[in-house]
Amino acid sequence: MDRPREQVLEAALAMIGEQGLGKVTMASLAARLGTSGGHLLYYFGTRDGLLLETLRWSEQQYAVQRAPLVEQAVAGEGSLAAVLSFAEVYLPLDDRDPRWLLWLELWARAPYDPELASAQRELDEGWHRDLVVLLRAWLTGITDADAVSERLRAMWDGFAISIVNGGGTTLRDAVVEHTRATLQPLA
Repeated sequence: MDRPREQVLEAALAMIGEQGLGKVTMASLAARLGTSGGHLLYYFGTRDGLLLETLRWSEQQYAVQRAPLVEQAVAGEGSLAAVLSFAEVYLPLDDRDPRWLLWLELWARAPYDPELASAQRELDEGWHRDLVVLLRAWLTGITDADAVSERLRAMWDGFAISIVNGGGTTLRDAVVEHTRATLQPLA
């Protein structure tokens, strides 16, 4: 491939944030990269394949961001602050967060596509697994960390949709405070 795979995925993510998912076509992405749509199809198979790989690549970047929080928790340094930092990584940055635009697309299409449904479960499991580690490190006596993780992620997902639909950074800040209020009684 003329451009390394990461450059293609990075360009796709940038275009999604700039123009919205609907305007990202193989042809428009190829033009941006100075290659052909056929060339991209050869490597990614379909537009859906490209978008799924873009989401997976993006999620790998977020796994790197949350890794230090997980490492601290494993080292016995769990805290409410670490869980709140995790929430900040989880939530969309703003209404044009391309990762969240991809997630929304994945959720809408997963019921009709077994590959997308499997990918959604796999990616979501990584977030769940890491959050459970943080919760158990902070709340040493917690027996239902899995359930707390599910409730938190459901809350964050709901607010994330509102943020992407124009709720803005003020709502994002409020979600962190909602998370604090939800968790403080557990401490």
